[in-house]
Amino acid sequence: MPLLELSGLTWETRGTRRGLPPGPLTVDSGSTAVVVAADCAEADTFTDILLGLEMPDDGLIRVGGEEVTMRLPVDRKIGLVPAGAGLLPHLTVEQNLSFAAVSLTRGSVAYMAKQAKIEGFLRSRPHELAHDERLDIAVARARLLPIRVVVVEDRTGYGPCHAAVSAALRTNPDLAVLVVADDRTRVASLASPSRFWEIADVPEP
Repeated sequence: MPLLELSGLTWETRGTRRGLPPGPLTVDSGSTAVVVAADCAEADTFTDILLGLEMPDDGLIRVGGEEVTMRLPVDRKIGLVPAGAGLLPHLTVEQNLSFAAVSLTRGSVAYMAKQAKIEGFLRSRPHELAHDERLDIAVARARLLPIRVVVVEDRTGYGPCHAAVSAALRTNPDLAVLVVADDRTRVASLASPSRFWEIADVPEP
């Protein structure tokens, strides 16, 4: 059974009906797939649909065989690594992790930091770290919650997403990783993605 399955997803962008290939499109545990959007705005819309911040016009999203299309974001078991890592600049790494998981104990944050090998960064602030180090922390932050799928954003104007993909599968080989990019050339060198899909116009029914 695939860990992530997308079937017939369609939505409207600037008055045009857009969507993925008819599908079902699947990502297995331990695999990486890529969805390429026409531009940053469309990539953001698609990411929001995956996370439950927007609803599609049609189609289904399944995680581990369970349909989550209409579930709240917290109930989807889908985590996000934003383009550029999305860390709050005025907080330390430890505070960023704690802020993202307010219901967890300090011990949970320390455990995840050790597992992700970022203990040495806990007192640092994001601007003191390299791009790939910030992505490692963003992956650890996403994994503080019980996720099975991680969505990694790759956007023009930010550093590449490769470190986040590697960190996600290194720290949890059972995850399914879906990269959402706005430029195929930026993600063409990702190590062995299982599939590339492109968002395209969808004919009216």
